[in-house]
Amino acid sequence: MNFIKRYWFGGLLASVMGCFLLLFVLLVISPKQDAKKRGFIQCTQEMIDNLISCERKIWCSTKAIANNTYCDVKIIIQGFDLWLDNKQPKPWSNYIFEPEIEKNSFFDEEERAEYLKKYPDVKDEMIRLDKLRKDLENEENEQNISEEMLPKE
Repeated sequence: MNFIKRYWFGGLLASVMGCFLLLFVLLVISPKQDAKKRGFIQCTQEMIDNLISCERKIWCSTKAIANNTYCDVKIIIQGFDLWLDNKQPKPWSNYIFEPEIEKNSFFDEEERAEYLKKYPDVKDEMIRLDKLRKDLENEENEQNISEEMLPKE
């Protein structure tokens, strides 16, 4: 009993810090982009929207970050509940998963594939163009230096 009286505050503080460290690690290893917006992605997007609408007000920003943390904890608890109900194979399956990459609307994949068929050595061409650019810059620098050294009339 004496141990609890002496170290209750340190134990409580260590538990809270351990929970936040675990949350931090889970956020770091979870996917940041997904076509289906699964996991912590919805919470993060909601926090971004709230922070933008806060317009740098400190209490509003603090509230948005606290709500994001609460949302992240709800996602973890939801994963554990789904695992207990046998709706997913592991407790972390709803926030640590293989992300589906959304198709970029800026690029037409068929055109890109056709271009690569027509010009398969694109990488070599880019390297050649980069070398030519550097040579041109060197020539211009040499020309500028030689012009500066000429006596002015």
